[in-house]
Amino acid sequence: MKNNRLKLALMFTSALTLIACSSDEENKDVTMVDKEKQIQSEAESVPKELVAEPVTQAEAVEENVKGEVTMTGSIIYKDLEGGFYAFIAEDGGRYTLHGLDETYQKNGLIVEVKGTTKPEMMTITQFGTVLQISSVKVLDTSKVIDNLQTQ
Repeated sequence: MKNNRLKLALMFTSALTLIACSSDEENKDVTMVDKEKQIQSEAESVPKELVAEPVTQAEAVEENVKGEVTMTGSIIYKDLEGGFYAFIAEDGGRYTLHGLDETYQKNGLIVEVKGTTKPEMMTITQFGTVLQISSVKVLDTSKVIDNLQTQ
């Protein structure tokens, strides 16, 4: 009985070896020469030289102005990770302010801001879109809350 099991195991192992070896024959068409040609053709498709296209200062400023937005709303202080000033627009939009001058860092201040939105920029505040401020116009100071931080 043991002898039959050994013969069966030997035949099974032989069959698996033959099957494994036959799969190597499928890949016999691929040679090192073919691989070299493939690498060479990939290298030819890569751009040879990167060329920077110069932009004049006027074009850069004009492009920046195109992306600029003007909004009216409130500057609010948020006590998160040391605190930051946020902007809530009249339409309900929420923005994290970058470049807000210290003069305008007042909780409850109603302003008109001009700036560029930066939706691709991430911050730890997770409070809406980042807004890079270019100018601020104060509209109302009556709602400024001194020394009281909002949550």
